[in-house]
Amino acid sequence: MTNQSINNIEELLEYLTKDSKGYYIEQPTIYSKENIDGHTIYSRYKYFNDKIDNNLLKRHLQKDINLAISLENIDAIVYEYCGVNQEAFYFLLQYYFKQKNFKNIFITTLDNSKMVVYVEVKMKNFDDFNSLVEEIDKNLTKKLDKEWRVLPDFKVPKIGNLLELPRELINF
Repeated sequence: MTNQSINNIEELLEYLTKDSKGYYIEQPTIYSKENIDGHTIYSRYKYFNDKIDNNLLKRHLQKDINLAISLENIDAIVYEYCGVNQEAFYFLLQYYFKQKNFKNIFITTLDNSKMVVYVEVKMKNFDDFNSLVEEIDKNLTKKLDKEWRVLPDFKVPKIGNLLELPRELINF
């Protein structure tokens, strides 16, 4: 973790949700479906138009509920890595983003096989954002097999750009 002001998962969750205008809770069955460009997209997440409070975060950490937020609410690029070279992936990602002067990088895991890396970018220009993602992706692909995905992905609907909140913070 690069940002020294965040020391535990509770602080990271507060940081990620501070500007959130709503949240999603995973339901036991399919909750909604959207038809986009002739494709049907199903979701198990129900939207709540309210601020996330400490009680919800506590229930999420205790695994009573699965909370998610829209990536529209945070100024970050999220990498989900599912390969076997997690450390190499993280250090390369950290190297490339530090070259671009992005310093707030957080690593979490959803389970043992998936590492999630949040990089705070605070970029409002869509073209600059896409250029940065493409450049970093190209550099990563030179060194590692493509075993990651990047969010937000503007080719998929809003429901496909949900960030499931982490339960663990990792320090390399």
